[in-house]
Amino acid sequence: MGSFRLIPKEWRLLSRGLCLLSLLAVTHLGAETRILISADASDVERVAAEELKSDIEQVCSEEVVSIDTYSENKDVSFQGNTIRLGTIASISGSKENLEPETFLLRSMDEEALWILGADDRGVLYGVYEFSKRVLGIDALEYWTGKQAPKQTELEIPELDFREQAPAFKRRGYFDNDNDMLANWKGRKLIVEFDIWKEMIDSLARLRYNYIDIHDLLGRSEYYLRDYYTEMTDYHTDLELVDQVIDYAHSKGLLVQIPMYLGWEFMHLEMDEVCITSHFDRWMEIYSFYLRETPLGKGDFFLARPRHPIYDWAYTCPEEEAVGLHPGPLMEAVFSGLGKLIKKYRPGGVLICDLWQEGRDMWHSNQFNIQREAQMLWADDGFAQFEEWPERHKAYDFGIYVHAGVWKNQVVQDPYPERLKTAAQNAVSRNMTHNFLVNGQSFKPFILNLEAAARVAWDPVGFDSDTFYEEWTTRYFGEAASATVIQSLQLLREVHHYAVGFREVMRASEKILNNLENGKAESEDLANVRTALALAQKSLELAEEAKASVPDAALDAFDDQVLFPVRIFVENLHLLKSLIEFNNAYANNRRDSRTRERVRGLGLHARDQLLNLRTSLELGSSWEKWKGWYKPENFRIHTPPPKLEDFDRVLEGL
Repeated sequence: MGSFRLIPKEWRLLSRGLCLLSLLAVTHLGAETRILISADASDVERVAAEELKSDIEQVCSEEVVSIDTYSENKDVSFQGNTIRLGTIASISGSKENLEPETFLLRSMDEEALWILGADDRGVLYGVYEFSKRVLGIDALEYWTGKQAPKQTELEIPELDFREQAPAFKRRGYFDNDNDMLANWKGRKLIVEFDIWKEMIDSLARLRYNYIDIHDLLGRSEYYLRDYYTEMTDYHTDLELVDQVIDYAHSKGLLVQIPMYLGWEFMHLEMDEVCITSHFDRWMEIYSFYLRETPLGKGDFFLARPRHPIYDWAYTCPEEEAVGLHPGPLMEAVFSGLGKLIKKYRPGGVLICDLWQEGRDMWHSNQFNIQREAQMLWADDGFAQFEEWPERHKAYDFGIYVHAGVWKNQVVQDPYPERLKTAAQNAVSRNMTHNFLVNGQSFKPFILNLEAAARVAWDPVGFDSDTFYEEWTTRYFGEAASATVIQSLQLLREVHHYAVGFREVMRASEKILNNLENGKAESEDLANVRTALALAQKSLELAEEAKASVPDAALDAFDDQVLFPVRIFVENLHLLKSLIEFNNAYANNRRDSRTRERVRGLGLHARDQLLNLRTSLELGSSWEKWKGWYKPENFRIHTPPPKLEDFDRVLEGL
């Protein structure tokens, strides 16, 4: 269809200045591209066509792009690019055999290109692969600022690419502990739709195929803890919940609903927790979720054998007093919830997350629920698994891993090699039905989030060193790549001695509390000194790399690499100075010279706190994210101490 000629890559580059991907390409006589879809294309196929049209227009500003339906006699004299897309089912005459979610990109004799998917999601992934390969579209553009190079008009290289099947059937993003993302702009404690849209768009391009909307439903902390009630009068926005679910579905993503009973809009009271006394109330709220709210539009329904309001171990004194174990009680809950899902959401899947004590319940054989439920085996919080289930008991199993965790919610914590190891261990144990990834506030963990998506698709083919090189080169340039990798890997090593930005902050807060309450005891400085030395070296390398980063990438570099390391160093300086102050006070001989030294150390620690709070208030150099790091945006566990609280400690000593 149309008139095409093959020309050498060198001539194309010379004549048009375009960056192409192969030695041969299909070119056309006019700046026009048509996208052909089947007349009975699904909604997702039509979204895929619109996505492709938008991507082409973003990169090739002079290109005229149209979407039309395919027919055998469709304007055979057309001289531009033709891209035909659809599923095996919607493209008549297709003889291809593709596994679920896979696709092929193939240049044809009659047409410029076919994007053929096994199913709706395969078509979307095919479009996104084309946009990445041919147009240079970055899946994380919103978070990195990485824009595709502009082209005057579209030239399509000769392509023949078939994607292999993913190793893990389900690959999900878990929205959890997202305070910094939720507080950065708009209403407090709510991620607004425009940001949800950007997250979903990025996740779809990274080939996650479902999302869990956990925090969007309104964590119990938001209405039970003074820290949050003083911040805002929070209420769940169910219209926003509905909008997010619909948008995710439009992009081919399924939606998981976490079935806690502590969501702000409808929840158990704390005196209604005991299962034996309030089982009917538990079921009443579950039924309300499924019948009366957008939660009933979910595809998966996640539950944990834990406390129904807070994410901690289930406990009921009355039941414990008569020797009732939580396992069998939770079996009854899962059975009741499963029946409600079957009744109100036929086809919905109940997922059981064996987080924390759920693993012990499984090992002790005191928790065996209906066979149609699927199991998730949880990590330790940092993509590490110290134990695995000895038996699957005929259940379908997957794994739950963290790309980020609340103990280090503020800065990069890169560990692609751990994610690969976790995936390979799961594959070797036939636990490939699910790969759920906790991403915290999303932006600080985009390196791990991309690595997780890749290992969930192809853990064997994923190489962490290659990924590091590709990731850093893509965003910060080839000249800076090696030094940036060194900086990031040293930052990972810091966490062996100081477990996360917020745990360091928590240690500082504990010391201040002990000082204020007259309970100062000597603290060991060894780990903090080691961590600080490593962090300072990481910072030095980041500063060295900055000189090689292209100007267009400097904001992203500061936001993703340099600034996070800097505030971690400042955080460790604060803890070190507080320990020195604390130890001097604990060993104070009460003479005037010692008291003066102690006070000097206290003032020095105060200066370190001021430095850190000032840096957090200012944030990174990227104006787009202004306000992200403000101390009032931190999760309850724990923001930096306030200067007035520190001064009160000094005055009381």
